[in-house]
Amino acid sequence: MNPSAIKAQLEVLRALWAALSASEQRMLKLGALIVLPVLFYLLMWQPAHSAVERLQQSVPQQRAQLVQMQAQAVEVQTLRHGAKPAVIEGDALKRIVQGAVEAAGWGAPAVMVELAEKNEVRVNAEGIEFARWLALLRDLENTHHIRVSALTLSASSAPGMVKVNAVISNGAAE
Repeated sequence: MNPSAIKAQLEVLRALWAALSASEQRMLKLGALIVLPVLFYLLMWQPAHSAVERLQQSVPQQRAQLVQMQAQAVEVQTLRHGAKPAVIEGDALKRIVQGAVEAAGWGAPAVMVELAEKNEVRVNAEGIEFARWLALLRDLENTHHIRVSALTLSASSAPGMVKVNAVISNGAAE
């Protein structure tokens, strides 16, 4: 709004005020004295006060989360710069994988483990349980840092059974 329009509106309000009787003006002043503090409380004080309470509850939680995140950041840096696992080469890698396969209850001819490259072995399996295959891979990863570098899975006719062609390597070699 431009200043002349505001001045015109103020003149209209002054004229309306002047047209009121003294008792009407007193009643409006008294009403304003009652309504303005209520409006101030409802529009300003109460929302600010409830926001302060909310913040007082959330700040300790956020500080705890910050401490946890800082600890995790330190752990990430430690792991990132930590010692790398040793490279497991050829025959040793084959013996470890073969031992894990036999410990899982599989053996030749169901599962064949062959040396593929210097740091890799090839695993070919017919009709093995998928859940047990995943458990075997998880154990190899957790205990020896050995993981799958190439994998082909095919469903067998029996439920939950798969045909596996995998290349497994020592993760440290990557």
